[in-house]
Amino acid sequence: MSQQWKDVLNMHRGERRGFLLLVAGCLVAAGWATYEQWLRPSDPQELTILAARMEPWVEARKAFRDSTSTAPFSRDRHLTLFPFDPNHLPIDQWVALGLSERQAEALHKYEAGGGRFRSKRDVAKMRVVDPELFAQWAPYIQLPDSAASAYPRSTWPEREERTYAERTVPRDLELNTADSAALVAVPGIGPAFARGILKYREKLGGYHSLDQLMEVYVLKDKPDAVAKLKDRLVLDTLMMRRIPVNTASVEELAAHPYLGWKVAKALIAYRGQHGAFRNVADIKGCVLVNDSLFRKLAPYLTAP
Repeated sequence: MSQQWKDVLNMHRGERRGFLLLVAGCLVAAGWATYEQWLRPSDPQELTILAARMEPWVEARKAFRDSTSTAPFSRDRHLTLFPFDPNHLPIDQWVALGLSERQAEALHKYEAGGGRFRSKRDVAKMRVVDPELFAQWAPYIQLPDSAASAYPRSTWPEREERTYAERTVPRDLELNTADSAALVAVPGIGPAFARGILKYREKLGGYHSLDQLMEVYVLKDKPDAVAKLKDRLVLDTLMMRRIPVNTASVEELAAHPYLGWKVAKALIAYRGQHGAFRNVADIKGCVLVNDSLFRKLAPYLTAP
């Protein structure tokens, strides 16, 4: 083996000279690159020239973002979440919900051109609505999840009616108006599940999200069953029962599963001390209403 290496490294004088020149050239190039990249002091004049060249590009990018009205949602942007109908919503309320004024104006132009939001999906399709922002809005949008649930069966377009008739099993059942018989007809819902779903619906005042099925006692440890049910159910949040927070008694508030006596009494005391709530978001002034509780509770309250 040592003899083989000797044969490989055995070079005559010309080859050795060329090899040494190659190594020296590589070392010089590496040293120059290292100096230029990390060791050479910065020239203020060069930085000024570079900044001057970059400024038009930065301004052009900023103008492009403003003109497209699709600036990405920033987690640092302050949001005020409250139940709302997106149709004809004032610009200042869109801004409170996290949009820029330009984005809100784009939604108004859509409505001015004859557009209308019939379901939550219609809102999610708007180019100016960031998916992450829509996920936070969804529980508060006072529209059904899909357009089909916004109409009674008798008013569905002929194509929708024909499609429904062709189904071999019930699908797209509206959960907030369904009775026990309709629920049991859905594959995956037996009498026990139906009783649990209806009992919890009555306590809540209606479901505002299909994810709330995970809160039903008989479904808490059955995520697979809930996932299958969500494919066959839709919600009409207009059918929810809401509590007027400025006139409700402590008993009415405490009866809601998300409140209880402790928080209900705290809200009544806060209302008595500070006066009527101007909007639902004002309940966050109560020390017992944290962000998590507010997101769950807000769809069930109304305030002027």
